[in-house]
Amino acid sequence: MSLDSDARKIFDLILLGEDVCLAVNQSNSFKVECGELGKRLSRLLEMLNNLICFITSGSTSLYLRPLNCMVAKLEDCFMAAQYIVRNQKHQNLFSRLFTSRVTTDFQKLFHVLDASITDMEWVVSLYEPHNRGRSCWKTANSVSPTVLVWSCVANIEMGSSLDDRIEACDRLASLVRHEYKHIIVKEGGVDSLMKLLKKNCPLVAHIAAANALCLLANVDSEGTIMKEMISTIKISLSKTSPISRQTQAADLVASIAERNPESKHHDLIRENIIWQLVILLSSEQSTLELKISCSKAFWKLAQGSVSNCQTLTETKGMPCLAKLVAKEQGELRYNCIMIIREITSIAESDNGFRHSAFRSSSPTAKVVVDELLRVIIELDDSKLRVPAIKSIGSLARSFSAKQSRVIGPLVAQLGNTDQDVAMEAAIALTKFVSPINYLSLEHSKSIIEFEGVPLLMKLLISGDKKTHLYVLALICYLALHDSNRNVLIKAGALTSLQIIAPRVNTEYTELETLVPHAISILQSNLLWSNKKQRVQQASYSLLQNRTQQLLTQ
Repeated sequence: MSLDSDARKIFDLILLGEDVCLAVNQSNSFKVECGELGKRLSRLLEMLNNLICFITSGSTSLYLRPLNCMVAKLEDCFMAAQYIVRNQKHQNLFSRLFTSRVTTDFQKLFHVLDASITDMEWVVSLYEPHNRGRSCWKTANSVSPTVLVWSCVANIEMGSSLDDRIEACDRLASLVRHEYKHIIVKEGGVDSLMKLLKKNCPLVAHIAAANALCLLANVDSEGTIMKEMISTIKISLSKTSPISRQTQAADLVASIAERNPESKHHDLIRENIIWQLVILLSSEQSTLELKISCSKAFWKLAQGSVSNCQTLTETKGMPCLAKLVAKEQGELRYNCIMIIREITSIAESDNGFRHSAFRSSSPTAKVVVDELLRVIIELDDSKLRVPAIKSIGSLARSFSAKQSRVIGPLVAQLGNTDQDVAMEAAIALTKFVSPINYLSLEHSKSIIEFEGVPLLMKLLISGDKKTHLYVLALICYLALHDSNRNVLIKAGALTSLQIIAPRVNTEYTELETLVPHAISILQSNLLWSNKKQRVQQASYSLLQNRTQQLLTQ
């Protein structure tokens, strides 16, 4: 509907109101009631005349939904007033005796008109040129949900500052959470938010609009809102967009994935957004800032999403990540390691994904693992080492017995002076020797061969209490295999377990059974060893005695 047609509707309504006022002034009955009616009608006509001036001045795009609704409502009010005035004018003397009915009609009309005056005052303030987008907040707290929505949408459309529009988006998001979603859709809130999302404005405004849109998308059975959002982001990420726009779009994707986790599982995210992010991350034309933004978006999209991680591995994403970890520094390198960390975490919990993405014969998997090992061995930075160690641990069930090369670097980190690094190394190694790993025996032998036991015993003495839990678990798992027990006993593991057992922290409930079982196993092994040693000594003594007897004969 054009602005001219809206102005025409108001003008026609003013003419109707003036006709009613004329009828009121000419009435000879119910003078008091007609006087009160005239005051209310005059106030409404005054505001309608102001509205015509406001909406026809200036070039600002206006949100006209409140105005159109009020015009329709006032038209009904004016028609009702006209009916009452004309009806009582033509009543005969007999019917005028029943004045109570007419008085009641007037009182009902006054109530409706008073409510309309309050609403009109809000509407007029909404369109005042010098105050558009601010005054409505002052009166919106005591009005209906529909008016609350109008207030928010009007600020998004006509707010006098960017901060006003951002605040309106946040308030609209709050109204979505209060189950006013259908009112927002009906009153044009989606279109207004989408307009703001497409505008060339700061990221914070786009994030605010996207947050509200994502909440609204949850009740959109046809998926129209999400489709349009993704389409807008896709255009911004395209090769033809300026780098600044691409960067902002990538940042927006990261924000959407973080604030609205359910949205990142959308099919169009995988089919369009992830592929475009890979292209931008791999492009030599992309700036460092753009690559950082793309990597952050990847990180948030990968968190907890099997489907997104699958898409990342199906593209050239994995080799690209390994390459960036190798040659970049700072935030970009860290983000790439964290992406790998998220992917390997999914691989740990999803057997199908682990077997397809990290099978031992995969060249891509080898490149990634090699780079993770290089980070662990060469980079003296716990911020990078910890997620790299976590990633290797998550892939523990992917390595064959021959791939003992991954065990050595982890064992070495047990001796790291940084407790976080040492603890993560213990946790990772535990995953290699856990009974659920069918190669636990072979991996445990590798830990022994790389002199892991002395380092573990040292951690039990010098490490903090939190680290002790994981060191104990690792020792207990090593004790499950007969070939390791003598080494553990010789290193003092049995004695340490016996001392620590009464103080085992029940936060790690598995230790409540692991530690006693390990003690029992090691004690049995020690008894058997001692018995075997006594038998050997007795046999040796008997042999010596027999030899001596033969020599003296």
